[in-house]
This record gives sequence, structure tokens and C-alpha cells, in this order.
Amino acid sequence: MYYNYEMQEFGVEEAPGASVFHKDATGNIFHTYSSYARGLDILVGTYNYLDLVPKGRDEDALAFTMSWVRHHDRYSDDDLVDPTRLYVAPKSSDASRA
Repeated sequence: MYYNYEMQEFGVEEAPGASVFHKDATGNIFHTYSSYARGLDILVGTYNYLDLVPKGRDEDALAFTMSWVRHHDRYSDDDLVDPTRLYVAPKSSDASRA
């Protein structure tokens, strides 16, 4: 996967990243800023609170640092989340919603 300006192996389908661009009056577009991975932590409001508590983010046993995050529309009443494993959609889920 091409991520953070290089080809690399990546264990998940999606990865965090944010870029800022500026278009000047003549139509030129400039890439002014990018941040990837942990550089986006300030945008995850939950981290701001977790960083204040004694156990912090408590990520040591997780499959990867943000494995606890789930899309709000990918839960169902009988799904359980195992934060130590990668997300696998339930067999009954509709993949077209993704």
C-alpha cells in the first residue's frame, strides 16, 4: 500500500491520514501539510481524555493501536468487539454498506 509517501506492507485496509491543500488565485494547487498515523491523535477526541487517566490508552494488548475503533454503522445487536483482534465483518452484515 502507498502510505505516508512510500510503498509499505500494511495490516489493515484503511489507514489514517490528513492533508491540506491551497489553491491560489491563478489556479495553482499547493500541498501544504500532511500528517499520518499518530500525528492525527489530536483529532481523535477520545485520546485527549484517555491521555489524562492513569492507564492512558492501554494499547499494549491490542492487535494495533486503534483496534478499538469501529464504524458507527457496523454494529448489530448481537456483535461483540474483541479489541485484541482485527475487525472482521459479521457474516450476516451487508458488505455494500461499507
